[in-house]
Amino acid sequence: MGIFYVVFFAIPMLCLLVLSFWRAKGFELIPDFTLENYHKIFTSPLYRALMLRTIGVAFTTALIVVPIAFAISYVMRFVFERRGQLILQIILLSLFSGYLVRIYAWRTILGKQGLLNSTLQWLGIIEEPLEFLIYSNIAVVITLSGLLLPLAVLPLYSAMLNVSRDYIEAARDLGAGKLHTLRTVLVPMVIPGLRTAFAFAFLLSAGDFVTPALVGGSQSMLIGNIVADQFRGIGSNWPLGAGMAFVVVAVMLLAYLAVMRLIRLITRW
Repeated sequence: MGIFYVVFFAIPMLCLLVLSFWRAKGFELIPDFTLENYHKIFTSPLYRALMLRTIGVAFTTALIVVPIAFAISYVMRFVFERRGQLILQIILLSLFSGYLVRIYAWRTILGKQGLLNSTLQWLGIIEEPLEFLIYSNIAVVITLSGLLLPLAVLPLYSAMLNVSRDYIEAARDLGAGKLHTLRTVLVPMVIPGLRTAFAFAFLLSAGDFVTPALVGGSQSMLIGNIVADQFRGIGSNWPLGAGMAFVVVAVMLLAYLAVMRLIRLITRW
């Protein structure tokens, strides 16, 4: 496992770090040690705006995905315990379809003539299609939430399988209400699952660039789209893209650690 980590993660990341200090001239990479790329990243209003938008979209997606995944996992574990595995298999079926297929499916649902707008018009709730459902930050958040929900269910359901029903019953016998039992018994015991689920939802959303390109449009680009552009096409700048990638990793890691700290404080309160 350690060798796999070194070969397929540590070494590529180290190469990317070295590349971030190089310079690009035309299509030529010039070995150097310069902070020019990082200076450009931190002083550009465009990059700052994209970074803030990325954090906002990723955090909103995580706030939607994790509670829903928690509720689904709870129902699978404690309400329909005998059918939990069957429900899990149904949820996992969505992962058998390709990533792009699922994005285009959401694009079909959210489009101006899509399933959602057509249904709302048929019911007489709206007269004109809701344009904000596609090519907007809302479309990106909805699509990412749908894509990442199955991944968030996996660690949470796995964590809840390790929680004995006796703990829940004991808390209730001692007079604890449902919310108090949830906060003081269940949540602390599934913290590892919550941590992993949040990491899936937050970090994968922050690094996604395909979904914003297909359902977000030019007005909803995230920092991942800019990073991808630096490694392809005319005017590409690999050193700048490498620097952006490391800045994104650092910012998202700090945000992730801050949220995990907040969760621990809430569960101890």
